[in-house]
Amino acid sequence: MADLGSCCSDNLGVVNDAVCFTVNLGDTDGSPISIWSDGTTFVVNGTIMVENNGIVNVGSTAALFVNGSAIEGFVVAPGEARAITLNDINTIGIVGAGGTPVGSTSKVKISFSINYKF
Repeated sequence: MADLGSCCSDNLGVVNDAVCFTVNLGDTDGSPISIWSDGTTFVVNGTIMVENNGIVNVGSTAALFVNGSAIEGFVVAPGEARAITLNDINTIGIVGAGGTPVGSTSKVKISFSINYKF
């Protein structure tokens, strides 16, 4: 049971949370789809995992954008998964590219942890 009476002290509180959902991702013409945005003043750290469950050689790729910029080399092809741990995360976005034939999509699972102290 939570110790509700002791929530305000001189010690830092810590938040650790996890979020997971699936996006049907097609070609986004280079524009990131917003996945998450930090609405606090806290420095948020975490691990982001992208799992592309699209059909190999058919589905679109998924590129990770953090804080408005592409994470260099972080492009996940259909049938692959990648993860990265980062500091000071303010926004998370995903960009879809390709797909054969044109208009093909991939089911992409995005999971990430949110860790900060207050």
